[in-house]
Amino acid sequence: MNACVSIVTPSLNQARFLELAVESVLQQECDLLEYWVVDGGSEDGSVDLLRQYDSRLRWVSEPDSGQGDAINKGVQRSRGEIIGWLNADDVYCPGALNEVAGQFRSNPDLMLLYGKAHHVDENGNFLEVYPTRDFELAALAYHCFICQPACFFRRSLLEAAGGLDTGLQYAMDLDLWIRFGKLQQKNPQWKFKHIPQVLASSRMHSSNKTLSRRRQSLEEIMTVVRKHFGVVPFNWVYGAEESASGSYDGFFTR
Repeated sequence: MNACVSIVTPSLNQARFLELAVESVLQQECDLLEYWVVDGGSEDGSVDLLRQYDSRLRWVSEPDSGQGDAINKGVQRSRGEIIGWLNADDVYCPGALNEVAGQFRSNPDLMLLYGKAHHVDENGNFLEVYPTRDFELAALAYHCFICQPACFFRRSLLEAAGGLDTGLQYAMDLDLWIRFGKLQQKNPQWKFKHIPQVLASSRMHSSNKTLSRRRQSLEEIMTVVRKHFGVVPFNWVYGAEESASGSYDGFFTR
């Protein structure tokens, strides 16, 4: 493949943050890098912004059926062996992709790599460290310990999993990590690695999809967890009940 790392950014009316995400990718010191932005038909100036980057990235703006569909579309159009997706309101840390590429090059059995990450506010100010841990499939029933923008995987792993579930709107990342874990159980030679470097920042703000629609998000998480594990741990149920009134987003207000 011509590109070692392919990054896909799904976006819809995220002009407020999109430039920061794009710049965080384009400023990476990664020799072999391909970047796709898949816009869902934004009407907020995002397309005008993307036109300014015509010579530095690839992009498309057209209707899709949601975030998972946009990511799958970008991956299908890309060529890299290593895949990551960066939502339009998140950013990579300097040097992140060079570290990622080096890790995969040095270990051909490495299929999944994720690092540390920070939660930041809408202005990029640090809020907290995202709680990560070494990979354990059963633990995903209780907590999503992989911060999505800090996670990267081989194309062959994603293909074996069948891509993202386009029927999901909030928990497509958790669902994918679980399916990855089930594949690893069948292929124990595949290595999943957690590294101590901070690779990305995940932005928490009032219009964040999982915060602004907290109950819907938790209900979908419970559906995913029940499907894969047969039970729903109480922490998810409690979160859904807490958010039922609409007064609590589970992060800024609890």
